[in-house]
Amino acid sequence: MLTDNSSVSSPAPELDVPAIRRSLEQQLREREELISDLAPRAAPNIDPVAWATTAATRKVVGRIQAALERLADGTYGRCVRCGNAIVAGRLEVLPYGETCVACQNDVDNS
Repeated sequence: MLTDNSSVSSPAPELDVPAIRRSLEQQLREREELISDLAPRAAPNIDPVAWATTAATRKVVGRIQAALERLADGTYGRCVRCGNAIVAGRLEVLPYGETCVACQNDVDNS
């Protein structure tokens, strides 16, 4: 639970928000194109690999959209669970990441 609401009012200061937005938008377009390309055969009885790939890609699309929403509301770079800053290196690797390392470890170990 957040104890200091002021910590979620702005993204982590070292982030290049315009560049992140462009990168997320590009990743979103690429994944939406992949889903569109796979759609004609993405059924478990026709092409199970295309079906699984489409399902996984849709989850990532949702995460990217959520990251873009956090950018818009100024909370990008803050953990959605605890409100602490997410280290820039984690966001470089996973720009749509929503949790800090400690909270992600809690999720993974649950």
